Amino acid sequence: MQQHLHHRSLSWLWPLLFILASSCGTTRRGLPADPSANITFTILHFNDVYEIAPLEGGKAGGLARVATVKKELMRENPNTIAVLAGDFLSPSVIGTLKKEDGERIAGQQMVEVLNAMGLDYATFGNHEFDLKDAGLLQKRINQSAFEYTVCNVRRADLGKLFPFVQEVDGQERYIPRYIIHEFSNAEGQRVRVGIIGVVLPFNKASYVAYEPVTQAFRETYEELKPQVDLVLGLTHLNEDEDIGLAREVPGPLLFMGGHDHVNMNHYSEETIITKADANVKSVYIHRIAYNPASGFAKVRSTLKKIDDSIPDDPATQAVVDKWQGQVYGIMKDMGYAPDEQLMFAEVPLECKEPAVRSRPTNYGRLTVDAFAAAWPGADVYLINGGAMRMDDDIQGVVTQYDVLRTFPFGGPIARMGLPGDALARLLETGLVTNRGDGGYLQIKNAERTGNQWSINGAPLEKNKNYTVVLPEFVAQGNEQNLGFLGDFPHQTEKTFDIGGRQVRNDVRDLVIDYMKRLE
Repeated sequence: MQQHLHHRSLSWLWPLLFILASSCGTTRRGLPADPSANITFTILHFNDVYEIAPLEGGKAGGLARVATVKKELMRENPNTIAVLAGDFLSPSVIGTLKKEDGERIAGQQMVEVLNAMGLDYATFGNHEFDLKDAGLLQKRINQSAFEYTVCNVRRADLGKLFPFVQEVDGQERYIPRYIIHEFSNAEGQRVRVGIIGVVLPFNKASYVAYEPVTQAFRETYEELKPQVDLVLGLTHLNEDEDIGLAREVPGPLLFMGGHDHVNMNHYSEETIITKADANVKSVYIHRIAYNPASGFAKVRSTLKKIDDSIPDDPATQAVVDKWQGQVYGIMKDMGYAPDEQLMFAEVPLECKEPAVRSRPTNYGRLTVDAFAAAWPGADVYLINGGAMRMDDDIQGVVTQYDVLRTFPFGGPIARMGLPGDALARLLETGLVTNRGDGGYLQIKNAERTGNQWSINGAPLEKNKNYTVVLPEFVAQGNEQNLGFLGDFPHQTEKTFDIGGRQVRNDVRDLVIDYMKRLE
């Protein structure tokens, strides 16, 4: 097992939101009055970042602003590191585009910006394994200047399992189950901090094998604990899994989490659990004081909003501008105006993956309403939740770029006729069988009452013919468990006349046009 040692020191910053204390394998005692007896360090923690530039019309997020925060922390507290709790290589509309050499961007923009802003450590999120080409994921790992850690994921290849690797200074090395980072104070006293990465078994890519989360974390913790003074988790789990893991494996001081996209903090057994908002709309700043004599550690954690009051770090912004310029150029060549403001969403448009793949959402309804506005007269309108790839909610100013990042693959809609029994099968499959997966349907005009499906308020008749408008991708039988749709003919159009405007038949164009008319 490789270990990674670094030496830095620090002081305190910013108002605190809460103060919690925990010991790691030692007796709890009060901190001595003299703060010089402590070793203090800061961790800048963020998670679930899909966009390199600010959102909400420039008001929220932005990695160049996070880089500024880290530099401010470093100036006041040299003992500062930055960590990312998973989900950054995907999904994003930028990642779906191709470079001049034909290779998909697939997270390269994020790696280069994170390198520039000074990220130190990351764990995998489930979306890292959206990259179905293992070689492309390996390329992004090797391009990373930061280090990875994960305890419960292994690479599967030709029936064999082995750790993922990262090339550093021309040498391949296994990505470790944990990292040991050493901090010191002015007196030369040191604290060894262990960081364990873990990710939920969500994306089932063929080249990935998952070990049970609790078992892998417990085994790693037991191996790491004798080597360090404090253990921290860098976790990409859902909220309940974080709380449960802290109960099952008591002892870690802090879980720096991700996956849930909204900021939160909990205290479970001996472990503090925190998560920031997705797309760096906020970050957590953890200030930790460790007393070598008592073995006692105190955590002071601040949730800091990232907004337009924070200046951009010039070096990081230069990398952001490079990528944004390339991508906006591609989008403009496609006929879009990424910065155009379409509407203002006072109520957040829900597009987080667990929501759009398991229940109706307001953004799903808006989308199928846009289909109905473009192609009126059908009985049922639907879109597969897997087509809505943003995995985030939108509040405030909504731009064309927001629509493009929601539907990065675009594509036309189609109209098809289905007998009632086939429509019943479509509804049963798309709303029941596929719940939780990309084939779950956001739908208009169909609902279930007891065991009976109704269409526009009337019971579905199995011998009656119905018209359905849906993405052509689904009509062709390409979605999960819906292959039978490919047996039925469908029609499509190149453009639609909507209120005297010719609108291209693409999901993105239809939603953009519809949003404009909502204001």
